[in-house]
Amino acid sequence: METKQKVGKVLGELELEIMEIIWQSKGSLSVRQVIDLIRQKRPLAYTTVMTIMNRLVDKKLLKRRSYGKVFVYQAAVSKDNFLAKVSKQIIKNFVSSFGETAIAHFAEEVDRLAPTKRQELLKMLRGYKK
Repeated sequence: METKQKVGKVLGELELEIMEIIWQSKGSLSVRQVIDLIRQKRPLAYTTVMTIMNRLVDKKLLKRRSYGKVFVYQAAVSKDNFLAKVSKQIIKNFVSSFGETAIAHFAEEVDRLAPTKRQELLKMLRGYKK
């Protein structure tokens, strides 16, 4: 999936896999529930998943709550909001680092888009002129 490749550069592979599981659940999951889903694909230590989930809490991508002796985790941001924030930061950094060259290459890529996608993008850009 193309989105996974791009987001994977911001999040590590396991971080992204955990976030995808949490986003798909649309609720709260324990470390045990997450590891059970991951282990359907590959073996992984409970402590590894717990550490990564706690790091995602530190990054403010997950929220953690205690239910007795069990912690449950839920997404602190929606997938769409996360992707929007990451995309915005990447573009901002790219333009500030490479200036006019970045904008010129972006314009070239826009020209290569399918006509319907190009029209959607132009419509969005017009909406941001406010």
